[in-house]
Amino acid sequence: MAGQAGTTDIRQPGPVYAWRNGYVLLAFTALTWGINFPILKIGLEYSPPLLYTTLRMLLGTVTMFMIAAFMGILRRPHRADVPVIFSVGLLQNMGFIGLVTVGLQFMPAGRAAILAYTSPIWVVPAAVLFLGERFTFARALGTGLGLAGLMAIFNPFSVNWGEPGALLGGGLIVLATMLWTVGLVHVRRHQWRGDVLSLIPWQLLVSTVFLLPIALILENSAAIRWEQGFLVNIFFSGAFASGLCVAAQVGAIRSLPAVSLSLGSAAVPAVGMVSSYFILNEHPGAWDIVGFCLIGLGLLVVGLADRRQARGPVPDRLV
Repeated sequence: MAGQAGTTDIRQPGPVYAWRNGYVLLAFTALTWGINFPILKIGLEYSPPLLYTTLRMLLGTVTMFMIAAFMGILRRPHRADVPVIFSVGLLQNMGFIGLVTVGLQFMPAGRAAILAYTSPIWVVPAAVLFLGERFTFARALGTGLGLAGLMAIFNPFSVNWGEPGALLGGGLIVLATMLWTVGLVHVRRHQWRGDVLSLIPWQLLVSTVFLLPIALILENSAAIRWEQGFLVNIFFSGAFASGLCVAAQVGAIRSLPAVSLSLGSAAVPAVGMVSSYFILNEHPGAWDIVGFCLIGLGLLVVGLADRRQARGPVPDRLV
């Protein structure tokens, strides 16, 4: 949220963090979202990607409505929050998850996990251009490290040019991270009226309603193999990765500082690579590991810069 404040050099009382609960929630999200990448790869053997994503969103929607009802926060959203509900639902849910799932058809799950979590790198220049945030040396360094990591992954020596869709899959996932960033810019500019957690079910509902007709038009529902393995697969990806993890992430955001959340973002692709090795027998290449290390370091630098800004003097514009 944006607002105005004076320029007097005063320091606000530091936030109170629930460290233990925050790290438990962060570990849960990192493990579940990381493992979900090889789970998605397996799920695509049973279903076309957009129909798979629709089923996943549907289960996530049901799960989040149940969580909100259990917590007593289920209510109709305020009219002022409706634009951001559509923004998050269409860009950060339907757009991001749909494109990542389609792109995953063409590349290893471990590499897809690395690329999907480059979103915080794009947030830095977007915040400078559209939110008026300062482009400090630390943020520039973090962005540069992240972009260097992307170049390492996409360098000519790491891409199998003879493999169909070698660049298409990675390009779709990078496009997904950019859509996610556009949604985040809108979220940061929005003046919230309702509790963020209470709005998540409605955001998931929007993504499901809009994605369903697109999936039915572009893909054949008869191609879905309704086998026991698929039911277990889609339940994990829907109820856990798209439902419980979203609620856990909100709890972690409320409990931990930005630097810890940045480390959590770096942990997801690490879990994705390791779980893809054990579940799919994928062996990450040397350039994949170099790219992951550079991107993870970039996330850490950006997170440290965010923490320093949060603890520093109150700026002219609070975002």
